[in-house]
Amino acid sequence: MILGILGDTHQDNDKALPHVIRELTKRKVEAIVHTGDIEFHHLDSKLFDDLPVICALNAEQIDKPAFKTPPSGWIYTVPGQRIIDLNHIRIYVGHKRSFDFLKTTEHNLMAFLDQMRRDNDGLRWVFSGHTHHQSFVQTRLVNSINPGAIENSFDGYSFAVVNTENGEVVFSRIHRTKPIIPTFSVGVISDSGRISNIDPDFWESLAQEFNKRGANTIIHCGNINLKDIGRPELRNFLVYCNLREDQKRPAVCPDNWRIICNSDNPVVEINGYRFYVQLDLGIDLLQKSEFDMHTTSLELRRKFPELDYILCGFTHNALLVEGEQIKIINPGDVIDDRNFAVICLPRNEITFGHIPAVCLPSIED
Repeated sequence: MILGILGDTHQDNDKALPHVIRELTKRKVEAIVHTGDIEFHHLDSKLFDDLPVICALNAEQIDKPAFKTPPSGWIYTVPGQRIIDLNHIRIYVGHKRSFDFLKTTEHNLMAFLDQMRRDNDGLRWVFSGHTHHQSFVQTRLVNSINPGAIENSFDGYSFAVVNTENGEVVFSRIHRTKPIIPTFSVGVISDSGRISNIDPDFWESLAQEFNKRGANTIIHCGNINLKDIGRPELRNFLVYCNLREDQKRPAVCPDNWRIICNSDNPVVEINGYRFYVQLDLGIDLLQKSEFDMHTTSLELRRKFPELDYILCGFTHNALLVEGEQIKIINPGDVIDDRNFAVICLPRNEITFGHIPAVCLPSIED
């Protein structure tokens, strides 16, 4: 299924909800997941284009008469009963779970997600809101998603789209104003290591994925095999490549490749947007709460003014943390999951995807 994820509509004083629903309809979503803090006057099937809606009620709403009977085609989840099966897909739809990430570490959150999977066999997606900003934490079995907020979000009116078939997750928003600069996209990968030896078709597949999404610039966060610098499959891209401290800059580098030196200036500027690239920051973030990540972002912005994105790697799992001024992205691991991310600007739309696995041939008798 393709799911549209939104939440924290509250009063929707700017009347943004119909615009978000129209955008989700354009993206052919088949159901809406609402992560809570909905007001009774939004309990209207027509407002949601008559799509099925799974909506999280908070504890204060359970006993209110207006929330006793859900609209036609709606399903409520309530505290203690947050897990449902939707078209054979097991999901958690809550409200305040994301708030825990503000106080605990990414590592502890991943442990919690794994525990939920053990207690609820087949659980694949955890949706929650409450903090009014977007976040994404990926584990091997369960993904945690906060779509942001319709009211009082950091940057416009936020939502997410999830394709449960291929695992693609898109974090997007409708801006309050219309940007005037042309749209462009940046592909992000990390930790490709020995991928050329175990999947010789990877780079061609990656080029196809980035071309499909309009990305003509790539940032490689690090852990690249030096033999892969100058891959012919990437000849039509401008590639920024981060080297580890133990790696030496190649004597000869193709014209379309730029080497990032962390010791000198780890900031890449593309069309006025600034990306700070530090591979092993991903390890440090495992021990930080979301609040601490925001503090780290601001400290880096003091040292490197006007940063827009912090890119890292070194860990298996993908990560997104949206701050008021800076977004942190770890695209995830290439070796095991063929992960990548694409940042579309100035929309600030972020897609997490992976190269589809090649099906094994059938075994004939």
